Amino acid sequence: MTKYGYARVSTIKQDLNEQIDKIKSKGVAINNIFAEKITGTKSDRPEWLKLVQTVQPGDVIIATKLDRLGRSLQVILKEVNELTSKQVTVIVGDITFNNTTPTGTLMLNVMGSFAEFERDMIVDRMQGAREYKRKTDPNYREGRKKKLTPTMVSALKRYYQNHTQKETARAFKICPRTVGNYTGKPKN
Repeated sequence: MTKYGYARVSTIKQDLNEQIDKIKSKGVAINNIFAEKITGTKSDRPEWLKLVQTVQPGDVIIATKLDRLGRSLQVILKEVNELTSKQVTVIVGDITFNNTTPTGTLMLNVMGSFAEFERDMIVDRMQGAREYKRKTDPNYREGRKKKLTPTMVSALKRYYQNHTQKETARAFKICPRTVGNYTGKPKN
């Protein structure tokens, strides 16, 4: 029996260390922890797929939270069913999921439903906050902030009159296409 761990966060900016520390505290060797920074809604999670291909009957997979295994109840159930059918034990936090018993199946369904509910609530709150900002803040703009201020755009246009698109891009640390977007017509 080998213990493995799986840690996942949804964005690059989030930190995996807390999850990894909790998994190590359960007796999992650091080289047996599969960790990745990728959204749970993606089905092609490379580290998860490596882990699933690595485990053998009798092995144990430990995760800190059920939603680390997937974002919807259907995905979580599918993942746990596949693993338990391979005789792999899945432990989430302090709960061992054994869907070979009615109680184990009930627990998995209830916990998976709560994980999906929590994610849906987060998405709903974010959408509500965006909608409120759109209505109340006339300067609110979604997406990435503009890289250049209006003053910088004026300077870029003056610089571009005597330089190529690539030179201008290099000088302002932007891509050539962005120079074309700010100046109107792309120039080569």
